[in-house]
Amino acid sequence: PVTNSLFEIFVEQTGYITSAEKMGYGRVYYSRFKKNTTTSTWNKNAGSQDIKGACWYKPFGPDSSLHGKRNHPVVQISVDDAMAFASWIGRRIPTEAEWESAARTDLGYKYPWGNEFNPDAFNIEQTGLSDTSAVDEYDAFANEFKIADMLGNVMEWTSDMENPPIKSKKNTKYCVAKGAAWNAKDDVTISPRALFKPGFTSNTIGFRCISEIFL
Repeated sequence: PVTNSLFEIFVEQTGYITSAEKMGYGRVYYSRFKKNTTTSTWNKNAGSQDIKGACWYKPFGPDSSLHGKRNHPVVQISVDDAMAFASWIGRRIPTEAEWESAARTDLGYKYPWGNEFNPDAFNIEQTGLSDTSAVDEYDAFANEFKIADMLGNVMEWTSDMENPPIKSKKNTKYCVAKGAAWNAKDDVTISPRALFKPGFTSNTIGFRCISEIFL
C-alpha cells in the first residue's frame, strides 16, 4: 500500500489537494475492540460518522495526526486521489480482477497466505489495534508473489466502477474497493468487495499501484 510518507512527497511536489480536503470532511470508522497496554475495551456498536477536518494527514479528525505513522498506509483518499498519485509516478491503480489475481496468486487461495485462517497474519478487529499498522508489519505472511498486506489493515481502491446496488434516477456509478480494513471481522476473505460513491474517503481505505513494466 502507498504510505503516508510517499503520499506526502507527492503533495509537497505537486501541491495536490485531496477530495477530503476540498469537501472539508471524511468518514471516520471506530472499531468495537481496542487493546491497550494493560486493558481492553469493547463497544457493542462502534459505527462511523463524517468528521469535519478529517483528511489524509488527520485521518481520525482534527485531533489526530500522522505521528508514528510514516510507514502506515495513507487513508482518507478517494479514487481520484489514488489515480492522481499513480499517474504522477507513471503507474495506475489495479482493476478489481488484477487486484484479486495478485492477492490469490495462481494457487487460488482463500487468503493471501493460504486456505487456513490465521489471526496473526493480518491486522483486523481482533488484533485490538483499532487503527492502521505499518505496511511491512506482516511481511512474513506475504503471498507467493511476495506481495504483502493484501488483506487487513486497509481496504484498497480499484479502478473499476459498478452500477449502484439499488436503482436510482441518477446514473452515478460506484467505486469498487477490495480487501479488508483494521476494523474487519474474522470472517473476511479475499472474495468480498465494497461499493462507495465517487469522492468517498475514510480512515479504512487506501490504495496501491500497479506497474505495466517489470521493475
